[in-house]
Amino acid sequence: MDMEMGSQHFGHQHPVVFKDVLNDQTKEAICLRCGEMVFGSSFSCMECEFYLHKKCAEAPSKIDHPFHRNHPLVLLPEPSYKGCLCNFCGKTCEKSVYHCSCKLDFHTKCALFSLNIAEKKLEELKHITIKVPLLFTEDDNKELEKLDCFMCWEPLLESMYFSLDCGFNLHKKCVELAHEIKYPFHKRHPLILQFNVDHFSCKICLQKPSGKGFVYSCSPCRFTVHIKCAEFPPILNLPCHRNHPLFLHVKREGRSCHACRANPSFMTCEETQQNKFYRCSPCTFGLHLECALPPLTIKEKIHKHPFSLFWRQVSFICDACGLEGKFVSYICSTCNLLVHKKCISLPPIIRIPRHKHPIFHKYFLQGHQFKDCDCRLCDCRVEIEYGSYSCFNCKFVVHVKCALEKKGWYKEVDPKDIDRKLAIVPKMSTNPIDCVIEKNEDGEMTKIKHFSHEHNLILSKNLIEGHCDGANLVDKYCDGCVLPISNPFYYCSECDFLLHESCAKSRKQEQLWFHICQRFLILLVGCIFRCDLCQSESNGFSYMCKKCDVHYCLYCATRNYRIKHQAHRHRLFFDRNHKGRCSACNVSVRGLFKCKSCDAFNLHVDCLRLPLTAWHKCDEHRLALTYEEVNKYSEYQFCDICEKKRDSRKWFYHCATCDISAHSYCALGKYPFIKPGSIYKELKDHPHPLTFVRKIFSGPRCHKCFQPCRDLVLECADSSCDYVVHWDCVKPAYLRSEKTARPKTETGEIVEDTSEGSSCIILVQSFANFSFQHFLLL
Repeated sequence: MDMEMGSQHFGHQHPVVFKDVLNDQTKEAICLRCGEMVFGSSFSCMECEFYLHKKCAEAPSKIDHPFHRNHPLVLLPEPSYKGCLCNFCGKTCEKSVYHCSCKLDFHTKCALFSLNIAEKKLEELKHITIKVPLLFTEDDNKELEKLDCFMCWEPLLESMYFSLDCGFNLHKKCVELAHEIKYPFHKRHPLILQFNVDHFSCKICLQKPSGKGFVYSCSPCRFTVHIKCAEFPPILNLPCHRNHPLFLHVKREGRSCHACRANPSFMTCEETQQNKFYRCSPCTFGLHLECALPPLTIKEKIHKHPFSLFWRQVSFICDACGLEGKFVSYICSTCNLLVHKKCISLPPIIRIPRHKHPIFHKYFLQGHQFKDCDCRLCDCRVEIEYGSYSCFNCKFVVHVKCALEKKGWYKEVDPKDIDRKLAIVPKMSTNPIDCVIEKNEDGEMTKIKHFSHEHNLILSKNLIEGHCDGANLVDKYCDGCVLPISNPFYYCSECDFLLHESCAKSRKQEQLWFHICQRFLILLVGCIFRCDLCQSESNGFSYMCKKCDVHYCLYCATRNYRIKHQAHRHRLFFDRNHKGRCSACNVSVRGLFKCKSCDAFNLHVDCLRLPLTAWHKCDEHRLALTYEEVNKYSEYQFCDICEKKRDSRKWFYHCATCDISAHSYCALGKYPFIKPGSIYKELKDHPHPLTFVRKIFSGPRCHKCFQPCRDLVLECADSSCDYVVHWDCVKPAYLRSEKTARPKTETGEIVEDTSEGSSCIILVQSFANFSFQHFLLL
């Protein structure tokens, strides 16, 4: 039945018509008050697109809301400011809103719906089905994990809730909450259920409400508690502490929880629970709320059966992680498993940077299948009769604690998205050798075409032999790693291009074990950069991550976390948590390559990267890296380059023939990874190409700072031009900025440096598979 009504009631210039059902509608009709599709009884204008739900049209201009007793809510035709959010559902308000000067805004539908709840008009909810999460499918539960209740803003999965068909996410228990409660910690006045307006901190957990939803509050006394915190009983009698009752304390006591204090760091109580504490006054016994009120049963994706609460005051070893636990434990009687509460929700499949395949959580492994049971993250033995993460195909195993030590160092993998046989593969070919031109009888590639160079490269195994013009190669450097050239290597017969055989085999795309984002990095040539690990400037090859915008020099990127160094007889293993003193420079550092057998030999990045030999013009021979002082007389322990005293506890370079010794930084120079003789073309202030040159002695004056040129300089390649400039004076801005270790890698830190006159700076301890002359891969 149509009925024409006056227009002034709706603030519309034309008469509006009421219809019981919307008929003859050729396109979508949107209610101009709530912004939703019009259905059922509605008002509309015949001359323009004006539609109103009957309920929206009859909405009062002002509401005295029981959940906000201070002021009325006033209906406005549009939000009072841009980006207005509804304080009930948290979504953006774009149409009419109910507004209060207390910074409260509500959609028309949300204000009327919450009013029905406040006035206990539950007949409005009779058409809405009540659903039980336990009866849902796995896909349904995944969707619900993303949703929170509009009243308490806790996950919907905690209890029964009203169907989402109504457009509101609400626990059934929240809809039925009492309007007033008597609270034992505030006996002066009752606490009133109301919209969160004042943002006072909760007196139980000491956390501020999020700004949405409801709280129980006494406004005059500024006493507020969350809905969930108000449900905690003030007194508990628990079977794990039978002598005395436990009392809820609203102030932080600074005591440790007896249930979770022995758990590993990744399983401790949530930070928001640290102030909620049940304590026994006569004893020192105390529990966090999370530990004092654990659920009776828990069902998670890592195990096919539910776990049941096992309340006993007894120590145990968790079958999921292999670490000790006390008090609160859960048991699966079907599988005979006893675990920490947090371990029930361990991710079943994860990826970590140190392994190319996904690794799976298993409650136990069979010994005959895993002969090497050392953890690949800490190098300590994994007790395979307890839980661990492993890759069966590669016999790779790690502790649960090590794998999940820091959020962001691992990625959860959905079982539906995994193929157990294959690792992630690069998008293009990774072979750096474009063409093999010649091979010898042993199958070695004696002549190749490498992607990094325009000419063919020839293999050589004799360093003293010349190439093209018979020049001696003892003071030449590899274009890949920028270390002194050593056998075997490739050379170009047409120009001064040299490449170690191992560098020539570096793949075009590579996953690096220390790079946390776990993407493939691209091998770049012909650019100058600063390595994000060792912080050295280099013009050699680099691996670049486009997502993280970082470069890693070939020296750092091709080193493994297990290495063999000539200075020590045992294998060294990188442990990101190990704290000790570096055996090469006597600096105390966290994050070291350590020897498990000796427990006294450690190396960090600045010392580990030192080449076995160095070329310096102070001596006609190569200087050898020396690990201990041969001359015991302290008066002779001087550097023959800078003529200053050396520290006998530090490694140095020495020529046994000439009896010359030098600090490592004196022998290598300030920029050891920029290749002398290479061309620099990025300087716009000079018309000719420039060549990198290392000046041992003071030379001509710099054209920028007018000081004598020393160390690394740029000289004009044109013999008729005398232009020379310090590299420090002209290097680009992106190399001048001070960089620090980033969370994209496993990092180290200087703990202390007690050595006198130390010039060693430790920035990062992160490496991968190294294959140069002084490291042997295991």
